[in-house]
Amino acid sequence: MALFGKSKKQEKKTETPKEFGEVGAEKDGEADSRNVDMSKFRNFEYGVLKGFYISEKATALNLFNQYVFKVFDDVTKNEIKKHVERGFGVKVKGVKVVNLPKKSRTVGRHSGFKRGFKKAIVVLEKGYDIKQ
Repeated sequence: MALFGKSKKQEKKTETPKEFGEVGAEKDGEADSRNVDMSKFRNFEYGVLKGFYISEKATALNLFNQYVFKVFDDVTKNEIKKHVERGFGVKVKGVKVVNLPKKSRTVGRHSGFKRGFKKAIVVLEKGYDIKQ
């Protein structure tokens, strides 16, 4: 620091005022949002659902009170129904499941597969809807 005209002894020390508290200190009962255990959250409500499936057809189905979700491969219709009812607070009329196969893809001379997945079309009772 002597190059810039200040020696280490002359450097000004900055301190945060006590009214602001320590930087990085947690408040009472407040947890750091980065340290949330997502496995508990996933298994509690959404252990079946991966998320909404967005396409033109899926968006058009919303007008008929039907919503499309990507789901894990090993779940059943009853599990999907239970988790959608509990997670979104709606009544489910029926569940349709489509198991889409993997597709072959070629890039140059290298061939491979695009992974297949399972999607569920959830039909809700009249008067219920899911806000996306």
